[in-house]
Amino acid sequence: MKKLFATTLILLSVIAFSFAQQTVASDFYLMKNTHDAELVLKAINNELKLSETTFAQVCDLLFASAKSQAEQITPTIESERVNIIKTRQTAHIENQLKTILGLDKFNIYQQKKAAMDTKLKELKKN
Repeated sequence: MKKLFATTLILLSVIAFSFAQQTVASDFYLMKNTHDAELVLKAINNELKLSETTFAQVCDLLFASAKSQAEQITPTIESERVNIIKTRQTAHIENQLKTILGLDKFNIYQQKKAAMDTKLKELKKN
């Protein structure tokens, strides 16, 4: 009975782990050029109303990230590799945003992120 229970537990763990590895990162910070960075900046600024200095810092961060992604993402790159790049860039950008915005404003950013994503999609359509 213990072997059956242990085998079932291991099997369920393996299944859960395999699904966890297949997550897809958000496209919010997928920026292949400076125009994409401008749109992301506009979406963030619309929700957070950044000060001039904060706006400049976030602008520098997003443009540097867009340049990095443009160098890494090629037309022949695998989708799994793109997902890894998006995940790493998102983590990097959000860690930097926490520093730039401060904890209070970053918490507001987290709460309004869905609205920013919707705004970004609207901006990309136009």
